[in-house]
Formats: sequence, C-alpha cells, structure tokens
Amino acid sequence: MKKIIFFIFAIITLSLSSCVEENVSYDESLELTFSCDTLVMDTLFAEQQSATGRFMIYNRNKNALNIESIRMAGGKDSFFRFNIDGRIAGKGEMLEDIIIKGRDSLFVFVEMTPPSTDNEPYIVLFDSLIFECNNRIKDVKLMAVGSDARLLRSKVYTSNATLDSLRPNLVFDYIYVAEGAKLTITEGAKLYMHGGANIIVDGELECRGTFEHPVVIRGDRFDCINDVDQTPYDQTPNQWGGIYLQNAQSHNVIENTHIRGASVGILLVGANRSEPILELRNSVVHNSGAYGVYAQQGSLVIENSEISNCGESCVVQLGGTLRMAHTTVANYYRYASRKNASVRILNYVMQNGMRLTFPVTSTVIENSIIFGGNSEELELGQDTTSVTDYNVLLSHTLIKGKRVESERFVDCRWARSQNERNGIDTVFVNTSIVDIAETGYFNFHLDSLSCARDCGSASVSTLYPLDLDGKDRNTDGKPDLGAYER
Repeated sequence: MKKIIFFIFAIITLSLSSCVEENVSYDESLELTFSCDTLVMDTLFAEQQSATGRFMIYNRNKNALNIESIRMAGGKDSFFRFNIDGRIAGKGEMLEDIIIKGRDSLFVFVEMTPPSTDNEPYIVLFDSLIFECNNRIKDVKLMAVGSDARLLRSKVYTSNATLDSLRPNLVFDYIYVAEGAKLTITEGAKLYMHGGANIIVDGELECRGTFEHPVVIRGDRFDCINDVDQTPYDQTPNQWGGIYLQNAQSHNVIENTHIRGASVGILLVGANRSEPILELRNSVVHNSGAYGVYAQQGSLVIENSEISNCGESCVVQLGGTLRMAHTTVANYYRYASRKNASVRILNYVMQNGMRLTFPVTSTVIENSIIFGGNSEELELGQDTTSVTDYNVLLSHTLIKGKRVESERFVDCRWARSQNERNGIDTVFVNTSIVDIAETGYFNFHLDSLSCARDCGSASVSTLYPLDLDGKDRNTDGKPDLGAYER
C-alpha cells in the first residue's frame, strides 16, 4: 500500500513540476547576447522578396530571461520583417514576453522586400531590431542593398534589341529571341536568372563585354547554402536553365562574358547541311550541372576561355567543326559523381539502339589544357564502322590521361596525375573550395609547380597576345598553356 501511495505521489509531483514555469530572473545585470551585431542581406532586387537571413539570441545565464519586447526601429515604415521562435510580427508590430531558458538560444529570422529605387542603380536600406530585457535595451542592426532591376518575364524579342548595363536585368521564365531578330548584350550588363529561366535563341545572340566590364549571366540568389563551408549559391550549379542557340543558320558571338551556375551553359544545335556559328572568346563558363558548351553539328570557336566544373562534360563536339586555342578546361565538379570525360569529340551517338553519325569535319585544339578529377579527361569517339569524317588534331596541349601514340597528337603533354601534392593536382592554384581566403573558389590559374608553364607554341600565342586577365602572355617568349599566363 505504501508503495502505491508513493508511486501516485511521484506521478502527481512530476505532473505538477512540468506545469511550473522555469525560474525567470529580472536581475538587471543579466543580459542577452547575439551571434552578430549586424545582419547584412547583400544585394536584393526591388519589389522581390529576399531569401531569409537569420541570427541567434543567446541567454548564457543559468536562469531564464523574459524578453519583454522586440520591435523594428523603423516601425510601420520598415522594409524588414521578422519572426522569433515561430511567432511572426506583422508590419510595425511588436512581439512581447518571449521566454528564453537558461543557457539556451533562439533563432531570429529576417526577410525584407526592397522598394523601387526610382531608377537609381542601388539603394542602401538600414534598420534595427530592438530587444528590451530587464530594463536593458540592445539592438541588432540590419542592412541590405536594393537594386532597381529591369524585370524580364517571359520576354519575347521579335526585332533587334539591346540589353545594356544601366540597370541589372532580372529574368523570370525565359528570354526568347525570334528568328530574324538579334539580341545584343553590351559591356557591363548583368543578367540575373531566376530558377529555371532560359535564354532561347531562334535568331542571333551577341554578348559584347570587355576585359574591364564583362557581361555576367548568373543565378539571382545572393545568399549562401547552410553547409559547413557557407558556399554561396552563386558558386553552385543548376541555379537556372541555360542558353540555347537553335537557329541552324545563325552567327553568334559571346565575348568577355562570365556564365555560371546554369544547368547547361551553352547549347548550339545545327542541321545536316547547315552549321550555326558560335564564337566564344575571353569568357568563362563555370559550374554547369550538365554541360559547359555542347555543340551538335555546329561551327564552334573557343579562344582564350575557361570552361570548368560541369556535371557531365565541359565541352562536347558532336560533328561539325571546332577550333580551341589557349583554353583551360578544368573539371573538378563536386556535386555528384561524374562518368564522362571533360572534352568529348564524337562523330556518332547511339539513340534508341540506332547509330546516328555526325561528320567531324575539323577539330584543332592548341595551347590548351584538358584536366580534371577523372583519370581520363579526353574522349575521342570515332565511328570506325563507317567512313564518316573524323579529322582531329591536338597540339601543345596538356591532357589528363594515359598517353596515346597517334599522329593526331603533336607535342602534347600527358599526365595521369600531374604534380600531385596531398592528393590534389597542382596544375592549378586551387581545385576545391579549401583555402578560399588565399585563392578563392576553384582558382584555375596555374600553380607555381604546374607542368602547363612555358610549353606553349609561340606561333599560336602571338595570335592571342592577351590572356583571360588581359595580361601579355608573350613577354618572356615562353607562353603557358591554357587561358592564364602565370
């Protein structure tokens, strides 16, 4: 009987204790601390909701504290919004009496929608979150840069048009250039592509950047992934669709342009008797989920450019012609396993059990680098069962893979794993996201130990005197391979 009484008493005591609020201290010497003193939300587009920023409130004391009020300093005029512990504050509203337990923390989530900047390129917005606890007032400052973008949603161009650098361009859904029209993107222009947005060209495309003011085509997210590296979304693939050049009789020029974060960087599609032209010069195509540049029956020129980090291949030539000079192809894609070589030159493809042939009329690759994380980074896919053309020549090029003895290779360098240091190839400065403070993300300039130094053909380099940084590559008479002169 005593045991039963004790058991009932224990249950009652436990249930009563669960209903007792934690001991809250009103000692004015106890205070809150925060994970940051200023929350910066970077560049946002006018009238577009931001990604969610966050910081933490800490109670480092043993007793609970009551946060009597939390409010925006800007009140109803603030462009910022917040919620804490699941409680959402309406515009201009105050949250009251939030208990934070001893030695515990709470998340604060902040969003904002910038106003129109009245055609000014940028506006800087400030506010503060005010916290009142135990007669002490503290604040966390909020800052964001708003940009008045030119909004292009399902934009169709049926005649010649120009996108300039006066305002950034925010693209939703697609830009479509109709047959007979040409879209020219001028130096310094920036296109921020929303998720899934594409540039589809049945006419012609010209991107005319300069060394000093390149054209930039990238995703529209400025925040970071919540991973251990705090990787910017701008450094990740599949943030938007791609650029599709699908007029078989077009002549497209992309110069001094940085294209990054797409699913497919550039797709060039021709027909049996008509090869569209793409001239890609002094440009970077980086972090594509599938392909960097894919040309089917096209006339492709890639000069003084970097094509890097692609989930399938960096450059695919399926038939047609290719001239590549002083180009760095570097593939250390980290978001999925990759089976294909970085550069694939094919004169056939299997489709539904059928072999479709595409004559490779001419391929010339000179003073370039084809390297990456796979053991073989060059695939020569020739249909040996037919007489389909396959005219391929590589000279003065560093190739990752087992040496191939063939007249197709002249003065090429081969490496299974060149200059390996701690398991990382040292052809380039940085092939990962480590040491970013010193080198930046995936820095494909040449390492001091790189075997791509001083072994280029001088007769080729004289045709391309400036490297991708605008640096003279012929000053010492020993040009380096690839897009960058050490």
